[in-house]
Amino acid sequence: MARRVFCRIVDRPDGLFDVTATIEPDKTFRREGVASLGEAERWIDGLRTLMTALGAPVLRVDAAEGETAADPAQAGTARLDSGSGS
Repeated sequence: MARRVFCRIVDRPDGLFDVTATIEPDKTFRREGVASLGEAERWIDGLRTLMTALGAPVLRVDAAEGETAADPAQAGTARLDSGSGS
């Protein structure tokens, strides 16, 4: 059975970004120190392509609303400050 994957981009105090991907129910992977927001979003797009081939939807967490969206354009900013935890 395919599991959902939730992605989140986290702003770091040093200006870099971390990307986390959590596979339901509780397996989390992290890519740390991404140089730009665009690079982080491309990483999520690549993950989405891979997971779609496996039949697992990738959802992006919207930090402002606490909701998820399958399309990053629908998810608002989906960026969190580093103090929010992940």
